[in-house]
Amino acid sequence: MDQQTTTSLDLYDMLVLRRRFEATIREMANTLFRAGRSGVLNTAHDFSCSVTDAKLQTVSAAVGVPIHVGSIHLVPRAVVDKFGTDVHPGDCFANNSSYHGNTHCADLTLCSPVFVGGKLLFYSIARAHLADVGFPVPTTYGPDSRDYYQEGLMLPCVRIQRDGRDVQEVIDICKANIRAPEQFYGDYLAILAAVRTGEKRLQAIAEAYGADAIVEFLDRYQAYGESMMADAIRGLPGGKVAREVRYDSDLPQYPQGIPVRASMEIDPAEGRLTIDLRDNVDNLPLGINMSEATVVGSCYSAVMSMIGKDVPRCSGAFRRIDILMREGAAVGKPRFPAATSAATTNLTHILTSHLQALFADFRADLGAAYSTIGQPASAPCISGEDSRKGGKSFYNQIILGFWSGPALHGHDGWLTFGSAGAQGMIAQSSVEVVEQQQPVLVEKLEIRIDSGGAGQWRGSPGSECIIRSRKDTLRLMATSAGRDHPPPGVLGGGHGGGNWAWKIDAEGQRSVLPVSMDTTIGPGEAMVSYGCGGGGFGAPSQRDPALVARDVQDGWVSHDAARAVYGVVLKDRQPGTVDMPATRALRDSLAAAESTDAPRAAIPTPILA
Repeated sequence: MDQQTTTSLDLYDMLVLRRRFEATIREMANTLFRAGRSGVLNTAHDFSCSVTDAKLQTVSAAVGVPIHVGSIHLVPRAVVDKFGTDVHPGDCFANNSSYHGNTHCADLTLCSPVFVGGKLLFYSIARAHLADVGFPVPTTYGPDSRDYYQEGLMLPCVRIQRDGRDVQEVIDICKANIRAPEQFYGDYLAILAAVRTGEKRLQAIAEAYGADAIVEFLDRYQAYGESMMADAIRGLPGGKVAREVRYDSDLPQYPQGIPVRASMEIDPAEGRLTIDLRDNVDNLPLGINMSEATVVGSCYSAVMSMIGKDVPRCSGAFRRIDILMREGAAVGKPRFPAATSAATTNLTHILTSHLQALFADFRADLGAAYSTIGQPASAPCISGEDSRKGGKSFYNQIILGFWSGPALHGHDGWLTFGSAGAQGMIAQSSVEVVEQQQPVLVEKLEIRIDSGGAGQWRGSPGSECIIRSRKDTLRLMATSAGRDHPPPGVLGGGHGGGNWAWKIDAEGQRSVLPVSMDTTIGPGEAMVSYGCGGGGFGAPSQRDPALVARDVQDGWVSHDAARAVYGVVLKDRQPGTVDMPATRALRDSLAAAESTDAPRAAIPTPILA
């Protein structure tokens, strides 16, 4: 901390206040988790809470889903832009509009101003993924939406509470447009409880220290965060790099895939980092267009995940990151009425990974490979009628087999990473709870062998999952991708396995499902999902043979891949034991083949047995 500033707060006070704000945010999140009615909230934790000050500075983005919290300051900005000084104690504002600073329409964000002694000091904010938002079809994403008008109910930053009481007309509109109105209202109350919990705790902190001392703390803490970030950037190599990666496409104008482009410039002398996204394609006639919030969140979370754990995750640190984007771009700020309902997944997944991978071009011990692109079919929006409950309708988002951790220097991929937008902060749904909440049987959920990208450090494997109907007809919808263009590796690492899905009918016949899946399964039928694996980092021939042997023993890598991809020979009668002489000879021959540009073995396209 800066000790040269004349202040009423000493270092001890500064540390205590920082932790009290973080504890407040954790208590808000715990409130939402315990009160949420939908499985996507009370089992998968697809929500985030945060606090900004009256200057719209994020106090801490250290807790929550990265794609949520990196841009959460845009929500109170929308309140200020729309309502100005017409903001009062007891107000709460609801926002799920991508054109008003929100992520996408399924994320309902509540924002309440926090007054102390009649003075506005904070905004308490909670964002949660709803199980239904009134799409024409029962999903909370809409990758095939052609424009804004094909998406669900929109709340463009509206007052939903006044004087601490619901504005009933707004609640009525929501219930009238959502398939499960009482479930929605229960989730709304859980989000509201988180916001009001934050409000009370923030008021208590300000009353204990005094409003002036709190304002002083907030300003000094943001300055500290900016200073730490500048120092971290000064420790990076300078220069500028640019890359292009491809995203799966069925659009005729992009037969080779939709290009996603980014450049990154590091200026150590100035302690600044610039991300330029202006060279991306125009808005697409699809719901995968990114929103301003998801672009900002992707950029901040990608950089912060690479910059080191000691830099505070606050607006002060973010001030050292310059983001250049243009309006009307698919990876940029959307131009109305572009559809953005899948803005938190598909292109967001690849952009965040892409930015993390750019760091490897600056120095070989930086950066990371790519993680999942889109969600696997085992993480669908699921709906139907449950005969166990008298035919009652249900709607939910389940998160199963959402793995795909990317490798990075010195580390294999983290299995339950999920995506670059989630980075492990969304929990895997419990199989038992999923079967309790929906009339399904999760017949299989296990590691998919040979699906992790090969490398000196291996990407985590993807999942293999089978979801079977018990007695009812179920509708499953998923926003997958990464089939034609699976998650790439970096610095010689291999790509991970792609997303695939099949339907098995009552006669046992199998049919491949499209990437943007919308299918039904009835009694005797099942859906099979292969989820993405993460990309590898570094040449597979440099991987420690003992680690390859362990992967084979664990069932993550096959004997054939150990030999063909990693150049590791295992002893037949001694499981897990490397034949070092044979391994050295094989690796020498593979190295010779590489020097002549001979093709190298890669993960094959899956064939369902």
